[in-house]
Amino acid sequence: MHAVDFSALPSLPPVDDVYIALGTTMAEAGGQNAFRAIDYSAVLATAQAARRAGATRCGVVSAMGADPQSRIFYSRIKGEMERDLQALGFSTLVIARPSVLAGNRQPLHQTPRRGESLSLALLQWLRPLIPANYRAVAARDVAHALVHAVRHGTSGVQVLSGRALQSG
Repeated sequence: MHAVDFSALPSLPPVDDVYIALGTTMAEAGGQNAFRAIDYSAVLATAQAARRAGATRCGVVSAMGADPQSRIFYSRIKGEMERDLQALGFSTLVIARPSVLAGNRQPLHQTPRRGESLSLALLQWLRPLIPANYRAVAARDVAHALVHAVRHGTSGVQVLSGRALQSG
């Protein structure tokens, strides 16, 4: 774990690609301003530092329902982040929009989320009945899909829906 001040990132070494999987929850952040500082400002600062270091391709984890015009704060911040990443001029920008992310959060020093393990167990049991876009997806599957799409995809902006992020 490395502590980073995203408002004063140092210069990065030369890079071709950047992958950004920064994000939190409102509960972890402690409020809307802190949430925005992570899910918008830190993501943009990382992408800008990578562009200055030569990155031409970017993969970012966003969220289902991201929309800069949304009335839902979470979805609006994610949508604003996506919109402003597009303005940075990456030749390839791949945006992953998972539904519920499943994975072990203990190594990230996050407190357990109430009901999350029960919800994930229920979602797994109901998986055959849930449309693919809405299924919980393992963080490792999102990472694999993102890396593949950035390395082997086409130029421009590509959005990976929940269905495209499923491993099988």
